[in-house]
Amino acid sequence: MTGFLSFNGMLAFLGGKKKGWGRLHVHEIPHMKLYDRLLFDPVELRAWVERTAERHVPVDIDAVVAEVMKPARKRRTAR
Repeated sequence: MTGFLSFNGMLAFLGGKKKGWGRLHVHEIPHMKLYDRLLFDPVELRAWVERTAERHVPVDIDAVVAEVMKPARKRRTAR
């Protein structure tokens, strides 16, 4: 992809976010201002997404294994 993205292009690049979300978070998103236009570089947007993505979710592996290996409970049958 070459060139810069407009505000609507940036929203589409970020997965179809709403305009209100974009206006609220535009100060956090890397951009340039040319006269009265905001321009977004796709390379910088991708790097920003990678930096700010929530990747580290703590998981208790022992609890997950214990839940999976737990014997199935017998179902009651109607008489």
